Amino acid sequence: MIFEQLSLGNMHNYTYLFADELTREGFIVDPGFDHDKILATIRKHKVNLTRIILTHHHYDHIAAANQVKAQTGAEILCHRETAPLLHGAASYDRLIDEGYSFNLGNNKIVCLYTPGHAPGSLCLLVADKWLVTGDTMFINDCGRADLAGSDPKLLFASLQRLKSLPDHLIVCCGHNYGPYPTRTLGEEKRLNPTMNARNLDEFCKLP
Repeated sequence: MIFEQLSLGNMHNYTYLFADELTREGFIVDPGFDHDKILATIRKHKVNLTRIILTHHHYDHIAAANQVKAQTGAEILCHRETAPLLHGAASYDRLIDEGYSFNLGNNKIVCLYTPGHAPGSLCLLVADKWLVTGDTMFINDCGRADLAGSDPKLLFASLQRLKSLPDHLIVCCGHNYGPYPTRTLGEEKRLNPTMNARNLDEFCKLP
């Protein structure tokens, strides 16, 4: 698989590009800023972009989606709870939910519904190698649960769900906030305080 992690904008957002090396079909996740750099990366790898996947509705994750769609013809996908919150900042072509999947060559991509940071938040399992977490989980932290539409109870439950996934997965989060750009899920289980909270009360008391 072709994999690119692009750190873009003054909020240190990550945009991800994945593509099959043989067919060159690919998708991006959360094109928030700098559509020119995103498009240049797509061209560099000669990718036929077919999907733009939004993990949630926050502006810093969607702002460049329409420009990338206009230049590539890729369809924009988001959760049904995300769609009404876009408010024209990005369009959408297809609603996706838990269990939505597709293949790029021999590689399977699976959608996980992980609400809490925002309504309709999604994570993606990519080729049984990468776990794209959006703002559900960061390296050594997790997304905020004090924003409009956030829910700490749901976020705690989503983190517990991610904790059940295999250790070898490479965590690809939504912002460059941590000590490393990526880390394995096994390391997050050991080192991330938000993954080690034993209950909701303990989770809510974390700084």
